[in-house]
Amino acid sequence: MFVVTPDTVANPAALLDRRGPGPVLQRFRTPWPRGLLASRVFWRLAFEFPFLRYALVLMPFPVAALIWPQLALPISGAPLVMVLVVLYVEGNVLAVPTPAKRAALIDRAAAERALDTLAARGRAALTRIAAGRGLDRGTLHLVVEQPLMAVIPPLTAVSVQDGDGRVLRLDRGERAALAGGLFGDGLDERLLLRVNLSENSGLRIVSLEAGAISAHARLAAMARARDTRG
Repeated sequence: MFVVTPDTVANPAALLDRRGPGPVLQRFRTPWPRGLLASRVFWRLAFEFPFLRYALVLMPFPVAALIWPQLALPISGAPLVMVLVVLYVEGNVLAVPTPAKRAALIDRAAAERALDTLAARGRAALTRIAAGRGLDRGTLHLVVEQPLMAVIPPLTAVSVQDGDGRVLRLDRGERAALAGGLFGDGLDERLLLRVNLSENSGLRIVSLEAGAISAHARLAAMARARDTRG
């Protein structure tokens, strides 16, 4: 899971100039993780760019030309075959092509349970963040994004945004609350991806009104703050 906040990305400017809560994984303003090449998230994000995917799909063609030089000319002269291979992989391997196949990925009741669990855990995480900051007004949005790639490990980007879509700067404790609170014990990233693929939507937004936070949650946040200082 990639918790997106100005402190965890190499290019914080990609998080600016937003208009309302929404996805942060946008092709021309991709927030790259700190560490870049040393980060597994970087390589998974890079796979979202079509050029890299096409290069990997077409790699067997130049390899075959090197192994069998006598076939180099026919291979290089078959662009239509290459195009068909790319279209097949993009449409039938990396994607789930039809509504019927998408619906068969997961039972509807199981999908609804997974989304209910995500919403409940998301509100709990937002409550902890808002109470810890002493917020008593405004709205926080937990934005959970997954690119709809069917056969490769899921990429899950999680951000907390205010009502204007600004991505909040989260401290280590807040990032840990997200990393440890959203997935596990019956809901993992792969299960969420199956739900998203079945509905052909990779965006989930959980919202919380700060004014609705209970006094108990605020007292618990104060106790955690005292324990941290202690």
